[in-house]
Amino acid sequence: MIEGEWSILAVDYAGEALPARRGSLQIIGARFALQIGGAPREVGAVEHDAAATPATLDLVWREPGGGEARRLRAIVRVRGELMQFCYYPEAEGQRPAAFESRGTPPAILVRCRRVAA
Repeated sequence: MIEGEWSILAVDYAGEALPARRGSLQIIGARFALQIGGAPREVGAVEHDAAATPATLDLVWREPGGGEARRLRAIVRVRGELMQFCYYPEAEGQRPAAFESRGTPPAILVRCRRVAA
């Protein structure tokens, strides 16, 4: 289950750790709130398909008028209190096939731990 509050432990891009990329991801129902580093908090909609192989997670930002502004298409896995999701930051409409940041195109791999309630 992906619902809950997650502490972002590490972010890798193209096989390299991105420093100062810690933050939090909160998923409640079909909504998310994301805070990374000192950036402003972002909110949007969540689409999750646990039946897909691998499971998918989309984070969707909306324009003020309701249209879709941006969609992060990721694969996701949860093992106990740990979650990983992986996405291509610049390949619109595509999803990685594996939880690996190296490759062409390079991906972003995010590792999180569930925050105790």
